[in-house]
Amino acid sequence: MNDQEFMGYAIEEAKKAEALGEVPIGAIIVYQGDIIASAFNLREKLQTTSSHAEMLAIDKANETMGSWRLEDCTLYVTLEPCPMCAGAILQSRIARVVYGANDPKAGCAGRYLTY
Repeated sequence: MNDQEFMGYAIEEAKKAEALGEVPIGAIIVYQGDIIASAFNLREKLQTTSSHAEMLAIDKANETMGSWRLEDCTLYVTLEPCPMCAGAILQSRIARVVYGANDPKAGCAGRYLTY
């Protein structure tokens, strides 16, 4: 699969969030061509600040991989990550991030994820 096809899966996750009245953001994490985690925003449902799609996907990927290190993984997310998510991406050592749209309000991928 290519980046566009993987982003399609992230978009499907975002649609799940929208159906629940959440901000429609979806994310998937890919390792060696396989989707190992998928998630969508659940802040309203869970009433937790950190329930962003990226954070939830990272937690699932950690569980799947049995490690906090996601060095050979790619994160696909429908909207540019916020500062909190960018920090988690850096800390989890995700190798590559592909996002679908810029977020002029809270996005910071260009500032923090260029390493």
